[in-house]
Amino acid sequence: MKLCIGEKLKYHRHRKGLTQEEVATHMGISFQAISKWERGEGYPDITMLPTLANYFGITVDELIGMQEIASRRDYEGFVEEWKENNRQGKHEENVALMRESLKRYPGDALLLVQLSTSLEKLDGTGEEKEANLRESVLLQEEILRGEDSEVRSATLFNVCFVYEKLGEHEKAMAAAKKLPNLYKTREHALVSLTKGEEKHHAALCALTPIADIISHHLKALAETEGDPAYLEKIGKIHKILFDKYSMEEIKDIWMKAQ
Repeated sequence: MKLCIGEKLKYHRHRKGLTQEEVATHMGISFQAISKWERGEGYPDITMLPTLANYFGITVDELIGMQEIASRRDYEGFVEEWKENNRQGKHEENVALMRESLKRYPGDALLLVQLSTSLEKLDGTGEEKEANLRESVLLQEEILRGEDSEVRSATLFNVCFVYEKLGEHEKAMAAAKKLPNLYKTREHALVSLTKGEEKHHAALCALTPIADIISHHLKALAETEGDPAYLEKIGKIHKILFDKYSMEEIKDIWMKAQ
């Protein structure tokens, strides 16, 4: 369980217009200790919590951030339930779940993504499907106006295909052209920065989407050139990349890393 002491300490210190040195003097400790706690690099001794809380005029629960911890658990519960429902194909349940979660966490980018994704997977009449797609687009446009860059990139990728399903090809192409290139990716950076077992794991996680992208492009060449030889290369590439692992093992590793 991650405590919120550092954030709370910094907030209430600023609220009272105090320096780290002033708080440290009151507590009889070094200001470096206060600085360390505020950076989240450690916690005060449990015996100091009542004194700190009393100094700022708050409860120990407030100092620890119990309300935030409970809220985070609640939020993570929504996300995990959505994932389980998604695995089971319970998309209607997920739409209702995400609508409820967004009442608690309005504007949250991840919850908006999960709602839009679930809407796109709903069955129904042609008219109902189009209405769901259009709501999904509105949700994703809201995400794209936000500041969460990682979620924005994933949303920008997804909204390309929603526009295409709606017959709005020019919007789909405009969104696609805003996406980052293959070189500047999380996977490429992680493999370059890690070492040992962590590097090995990062490389395995990176190969799955790379293989999927290569397969997708080879299928496109086979289609546009009318040459089935490209399709034969897909199996060969998978065999070269994953000779020691089954595709199920690789996908499982990759999914756990998300």
